[in-house]
Amino acid sequence: MLLSGRLPALADLVERWLLAGVVAAALLGLTFSTPAVSAGAHGGITTALVVLVLSTGVTLAPAAWRGLRPALPRITASVLVAAAVLPVLAWTVGLLLPNPVLRHGVLAAGVAPAEVASVALVAIAGGRAAVTVMIVAGSVLLAVLSAGAVLSLLGPAASFNLAGLLVQLLLIVALPLLAGSLLRTLLGDRPAPLAIARLLGVMALLTLLWQVSGQIQLTAAYAQATGVLALFLTGSIALGSLLGVGRPRPEKVALALPVGMRDFAIAAGIATTAYGPAAAAPLAGYGVLVLLYGTTHARFAAQPTRTSGEQTTPCTYPTPTGQ
Repeated sequence: MLLSGRLPALADLVERWLLAGVVAAALLGLTFSTPAVSAGAHGGITTALVVLVLSTGVTLAPAAWRGLRPALPRITASVLVAAAVLPVLAWTVGLLLPNPVLRHGVLAAGVAPAEVASVALVAIAGGRAAVTVMIVAGSVLLAVLSAGAVLSLLGPAASFNLAGLLVQLLLIVALPLLAGSLLRTLLGDRPAPLAIARLLGVMALLTLLWQVSGQIQLTAAYAQATGVLALFLTGSIALGSLLGVGRPRPEKVALALPVGMRDFAIAAGIATTAYGPAAAAPLAGYGVLVLLYGTTHARFAAQPTRTSGEQTTPCTYPTPTGQ
C-alpha cells in the first residue's frame, strides 16, 4: 500500500528528469554501441516501440477520446499540410549532400509519417494526446498510400511492399494502442497502475533512444547527412508551430510535436526497402535529434496539471517562465 502511494510521485519525478535521462541514454548508446546494435538486431527497437505505444494507451483516459469532433478539421489540415510540405522540404535540403544515396535517406524522412513516440511525449507534456493519436494514424495511412509515388516523383523510381509496411504498423502501433486503451477501461483511474504505465513508457523511450544511438556511424559523410537532417527537423518544427498558432496550449502541443517529429524507424524502413541499407544509415542520427527535440519540448511545455481529455490529475511539473 505504501509503495502504491509512492508510485505516482515516482512517475512524476522520472518524467521531470526525462530530458537528463534522454541525454544519458544517447551518450550511453554512442559510447557502448555494440550492445545497443545487438539489441536492435534482435527486435529490441520493435519491442520498445510496442511497450511505448501500449503504455501510452493505458495513460489515455476514456474522456480523452470525447470532444474530438471540433478538432477534426485542424487534425486533417495538419496531416495533409505535413504530407505536402515535408517531402519537398526534405528534397530541398537533401540537395546540399553530394552523395545521392544519402539524399535518398533524407527524402525518406520527408515521406515518413508522424513519430509514434510523439503520443507519449504529448501526454507527458499535458497536451491532448488523443489529437496526436489521430494525427499519427492519419499520417501513417497517408504515408502508406503515397510514399512510393512521392519518392518516385522527387527521386529515382522506388518500390516497396506497401502491404508489408501496413501490417507492420498495425502490429506496432494500432494493436498495442487498442490493447492499452482497453486495459485502461478495465483499470479505471487507479493511481498505482497508471503510474506503472507511465514508468514503463519512460523506460521504453529511453531504451529506444539507447538502441538508436548505437546505430550512429561517426564518419564525415554521415555527420554531414545528420546536419542536413537537422535542417529538415528545424523546418518541420517550424511548420508544426505554425499549425498550432492560435490554439489552446494542450492542442498546440498535440499539433506541434507529431508534425515536427517524423518517425525515424519507419523512415529507415522505407529507405532500406526502396534504396538499400546505406540510405537508411543517417536516419539513426536523425532519430536521436527527433527524440531530443520531442523530450525537450515536452519538458518545457509541461504544466502543473496533467490533462487527459476532460480529466486532470495533479502533477508536480514546474511551469517555466513564459510557457
